[in-house]
Amino acid sequence: MDAPRPGLSRRAALRRVAWAAVGAAALSTADLSHPTIAAARPPQERGWYPKGVRPTRLYVVEESALSSAERVLVATLQGQLARRRQPDGSAPGIYVTIPGVGYEVWLADLADRYGIPLTHGDGVRDLLDRFADSASGYVLYRGDGVNAATTVAGLTGSIAVEEGLEPLAREYGLGLVADVRDKDDRWVRQTYGSRLRGDLVIEQKPDFSNQLRDYATLTGAFTFYDGNSSFRERVVADLDPDAAVLGWGDASSGEDAFVSVSSRAGVRTIPADHARNLAPLSGISLNRVTQRRPRRLPRPEPGCHYVAFLVTDGDNIQWMLNDFQSSTRWFASPHRGSLDLGWGISPSLVDLAPSVMRWYYDHAATGAHHDSFVAGPSGGGYLYPSMYPREELELHTARLAASMERADLDVVQIIDFGSFDDTDLWATYLRHRQIAGLIYLEYSRYDTHKGRIVWANDKPVISARTMLWDGLPGADETSVTAELNNADRDPTSPSGYSVVMWHAWSKSVANVKTVVDNLAPHVRVVTPDVLVRMVAANVRR
Repeated sequence: MDAPRPGLSRRAALRRVAWAAVGAAALSTADLSHPTIAAARPPQERGWYPKGVRPTRLYVVEESALSSAERVLVATLQGQLARRRQPDGSAPGIYVTIPGVGYEVWLADLADRYGIPLTHGDGVRDLLDRFADSASGYVLYRGDGVNAATTVAGLTGSIAVEEGLEPLAREYGLGLVADVRDKDDRWVRQTYGSRLRGDLVIEQKPDFSNQLRDYATLTGAFTFYDGNSSFRERVVADLDPDAAVLGWGDASSGEDAFVSVSSRAGVRTIPADHARNLAPLSGISLNRVTQRRPRRLPRPEPGCHYVAFLVTDGDNIQWMLNDFQSSTRWFASPHRGSLDLGWGISPSLVDLAPSVMRWYYDHAATGAHHDSFVAGPSGGGYLYPSMYPREELELHTARLAASMERADLDVVQIIDFGSFDDTDLWATYLRHRQIAGLIYLEYSRYDTHKGRIVWANDKPVISARTMLWDGLPGADETSVTAELNNADRDPTSPSGYSVVMWHAWSKSVANVKTVVDNLAPHVRVVTPDVLVRMVAANVRR
């Protein structure tokens, strides 16, 4: 990597390097000697995020069999194992499962589709019997020092051990690498700052045990939590252009409190604080995954109104990994397949958990009705585009387009504040061939612009016409049905099309079906990607 030029700021120098490495900004496997921007890999292996090695066998333990402190130890051991192959060429990994939700499905899929053998273990001792010598030692912590221990473990090749488990670590011959019992995140940043990667940080509450800590250890990323403080602001401000924060901040005053700060720094957020097993899941590499969706565009019928229903919160990868798959409110709904539905998904999954993304695509409804996926807000992560520095946004959308091509996505949800009419801003996205259109949601409320459409690069930016959202006026099933039945019937007019956002946490597929079942015959339901292409092909400019 070229050294920063005299007179250039660190971020300006890194921006130039990042642009030179678009599409190659992550290592195929994590590396303690990590450069800020990774060297280019062969095109078929390029990705946006650091990845673990592909496991040759997974040792499975149930989360419920581990205490909170043991979960931290196991997660950091999990991350260390995913970093490199053993001297004999093997790459054993650890998988922590939770009955009844998606993690069991992803594990079975890894075994059945990818041929990874499974060995079920009995607990922390069984794992230490096998893998204690894979760690250089242990980092000792207590209580809220778990984040400091996670970071130092990742940087030193060790595991994080709560002080009550120190005798166990010593029993297995592990030596003390660092004692951080009286240290905090500020101390870690001051002490190890030159070794912390600039493209990724982990924002995680200290009372979360194993969630996300396997990936934090794998990547050697700075792991911290400090609410909406000046320290957090400095952390994100010092990151590379278009860096990522994996986790979740302090939303007690609204999620915009921290997403806005990150956006102004040119940093995106990946909601992932409940995510588990990203170390082994990222070890699968897929050049491309393909949706099972119709490619032929329907011819609009005169006198008809076209509507698409799209769920909120598609940027949330922890939801996709956890109970989105298993809950009858969402993907396990018995009504799925009886109506056309749109789902958001994070393009980051094509690197972080490609087997999971592939599973969703392969199990999407086909036939008379389809499931279709679009990129969740606002592209490669949760960000407010109007706040993102323009050069960082140009870098972001270039990376996003490459990621969307690999993930077979062509529509992006946007969440922003008062920027709907800024077509120059949307051209930053829509200048890329892969991105066919945008669906715009005003932060509060999503349907502020009532279905208006603006154009950039001859592609549509479609605002939500209405919402299904419990407790909001006009967002109940009866009101939404009436609004759609009374909408314009001219498919050559912008008002001949509607996007309905349905709130993931207060509504379900059953609520959407209630609306669909009561639509007038002239109201036709399509998937969001089809609606975007119909608008582009048929609406008068």
